[in-house]
Amino acid sequence: MRSIVLKAFFCLSLGIGAYFAAPEMALARGPGVYNVEGTNPGGNGTYSGRATLAQTGESTWKITWRIGSQSWEGWGIGDGKVIAVNYRSGGTTGVILMIEKDGGGYESVWANSGSTAVGTEVWTK
Repeated sequence: MRSIVLKAFFCLSLGIGAYFAAPEMALARGPGVYNVEGTNPGGNGTYSGRATLAQTGESTWKITWRIGSQSWEGWGIGDGKVIAVNYRSGGTTGVILMIEKDGGGYESVWANSGSTAVGTEVWTK
């Protein structure tokens, strides 16, 4: 878990630096529909579902998740390799940091607002 968080921080730092250094190279890399496998914060169970990632601007994104009977919606910023997203469903809000995996898809860490524990997700096409 710690290695995912450290990798995410490192990649986010590189991604933001690269974006501001050469914005013309910040190309969309991740739009599409993904299968999602996740682990709840604190290791309290697993889940699966589907998510749609859509690019809404040069560096902005919209994500919709369907996990069981729940729907989630998020808005984020990033270059397609690294995307930081604020999400919500009903009265629950939180953040997710998505890092592009080698070979496609994403590894992500997330937390609901006010939480002290982190969950994970793996996205594959």
